[in-house]
Amino acid sequence: MNRETVTDAAQELYLYALNDERLYTHQREHIEANLEKKFAKGIYDREKAVTMWKYFADNAAKRFHEEFCNSGKWYNTFPTQDRLEMAQLCESEHYDLMLVREGE
Repeated sequence: MNRETVTDAAQELYLYALNDERLYTHQREHIEANLEKKFAKGIYDREKAVTMWKYFADNAAKRFHEEFCNSGKWYNTFPTQDRLEMAQLCESEHYDLMLVREGE
């Protein structure tokens, strides 16, 4: 998956999550470190990694809703499919980065 194939909503959520310091320091760094350990050990599972990134996407959607929306439910702002696409995008980009680092 790449940025050109995701929906606009998933792309917007992805960009929001990348630029939110609290999400980055409290969750993204930990997910990346955990997945990098698994990758180094050779037990990395891309499907399980997407699940971890889905928690990140859910939290990003909640924070986005809290910051910009006045009413409604957070999960209606970014439906499940958009959050799943964002999780897949995060996994894909991080996996590609780990492959590049491995080759260095």
